[in-house]
Amino acid sequence: MVQVLLYLHVLGAIMMGFYLALPFLAARVEALPTGTGQFGFLNVLFALNRVGQLALVISFLSGGYLVSKASYSVLWMVLSVVLFLAIGAVSGILGKKMRVALSDASGSGIKGQIGSIRTLSTVVGVLFFLTVTVMKFPNLF
Repeated sequence: MVQVLLYLHVLGAIMMGFYLALPFLAARVEALPTGTGQFGFLNVLFALNRVGQLALVISFLSGGYLVSKASYSVLWMVLSVVLFLAIGAVSGILGKKMRVALSDASGSGIKGQIGSIRTLSTVVGVLFFLTVTVMKFPNLF
């Protein structure tokens, strides 16, 4: 059972790897021609954000089981949970901003939201990087 959940945990982490590329992809939205090009690209980023959120839930649940089967420090467990919750919160806010930007099919709402989308994508990318670092080096905490 542990091996199956470890597989799901790693698979979820791989699926969330999109968050490392998201700041660069969000910056690319501005470089595209306004209108349908930006709308289509942001629509893909919105769908990938949803996949990342699903992967986050899978990793969180499988990680909870894996932590119960091993001994980790309390600090490491608290950091892990806080980072997972922070990624969930920021990616949820990011999804809301994307949904607002995509509310008009002509792409006219993107210009007003792209600044916050870029900022939030950078924050979620940094949080994911910190999460991977904390997961890789649990003995430091």
